[in-house]
Amino acid sequence: MRYIVVGLGNFGSTLAIRLTSMGHEVFGVDSRFEVVDQYKDKITHTISVDSTKAKSYNSLPIKDIDVVIIAIGEDVGASIITTALMKQHNAKQIIGRAINPVHRTVLESIGIETIFNPEEIAAEMFAKQLEMRGVVESFDIADNCSIIEIEVPERYLGRQISSINFDQKYDLKLIAIKRFEERKNFLGMKSIKSVVEIHLDENHILSEQDILVMMGELKNFENMLGKDLRD
Repeated sequence: MRYIVVGLGNFGSTLAIRLTSMGHEVFGVDSRFEVVDQYKDKITHTISVDSTKAKSYNSLPIKDIDVVIIAIGEDVGASIITTALMKQHNAKQIIGRAINPVHRTVLESIGIETIFNPEEIAAEMFAKQLEMRGVVESFDIADNCSIIEIEVPERYLGRQISSINFDQKYDLKLIAIKRFEERKNFLGMKSIKSVVEIHLDENHILSEQDILVMMGELKNFENMLGKDLRD
């Protein structure tokens, strides 16, 4: 995948670096040359242009990009202008960052369907990690259903999947097992890639390298993970 990340503040730079390490081609864009220079060895490409100026778009490969992420932080005006100009230049997919409800409403009126607030996402994730030990990542499908990646509870290490009935015991469905491997991307840079096995081998023995990808209600995850705290 090819990405443009506009705005290399704390969030934008972290995202761009992470996407690069995952093997994607990333164009990091910021108006501040000193910021762009700081990340030139960590992001595939870095470009110093003012994204609020129409003439700047001549130097951006928008037609060849799969996803544009507007990660600009506190400058709501710059975010809105940049989003409008990206739309004007027919970016295939634009993901917008909203700082507040008004900002979100304006982005929606421009026609942006995917809008996020990283602070809200981080707070919700951190809250789950505080409440349930072992949570790596989580995604809410609905109010009563989440997909959560968790470290293998200690009591299940060394056991075969077939010996644990998550469905019956906790009303949770094990849908995949994830692990991380070190690889090199197309530039020869080392990166950590996730490998997901969806065709589960019932004879697989769970280890500390495994991450369980499970689906179910939050209260059931709390029940399973809370048992470690009670035991």
